[in-house]
Amino acid sequence: MKIIKLTALAALMLAFVLLAACSESPMELASGTYVGQYSKLVGEDIKDTEAFSLILVSDGTGTHTHDGSEFSITWKLKGESFTMQEPFLGVSIEYSGTLKDGVLDLFNGDPKKASTAEYVYKKK
Repeated sequence: MKIIKLTALAALMLAFVLLAACSESPMELASGTYVGQYSKLVGEDIKDTEAFSLILVSDGTGTHTHDGSEFSITWKLKGESFTMQEPFLGVSIEYSGTLKDGVLDLFNGDPKKASTAEYVYKKK
């Protein structure tokens, strides 16, 4: 009888540990370092392979590094929908896109307009 109680208790404790491990929020799961794969203008085939990266912190802040500069950012994730704000010379640059399977695809404007840049990142 004592062995059955101990086994049941161990199973219950294991269930709580597994439940706690699975309870990471989407923001926690998305946080990390993302390495730029390429950027390009919408409608163009020419891909720029300049070095750029993104560090996302689970509290919705982070750092965007591109063009030799580092910028503090804020970000949100709802499902696969990703948004980011980056202050630049007193103006907030708005990015939107998707985060799916460790690939972040961002646009700094309307993804249907040729003047919009697309940035593709892969989680490290």
